Amino acid sequence: MAQTTPVSRVLQIQTQVGTTSSGQPKLRSHNYANVALEAADDDLLAVGQALAALIDEPLVQVARVDQVVITASTSNTTA
Repeated sequence: MAQTTPVSRVLQIQTQVGTTSSGQPKLRSHNYANVALEAADDDLLAVGQALAALIDEPLVQVARVDQVVITASTSNTTA
């Protein structure tokens, strides 16, 4: 069975900066690295909303992007 180890976390805020010629929303991603791995989702949402207010562009979404290392578990069980 595989084991996972959290490595890093990024707070990503997507804002709308306009529309394309076809009328679709044109989005911009703002990424903030070095987010504490133990940060609660509610706290990340609050921070993302506060940062979006400072950016002064309509907020589309707040995302948490995690990087996780996957390794094979070492099991010493014998049948």
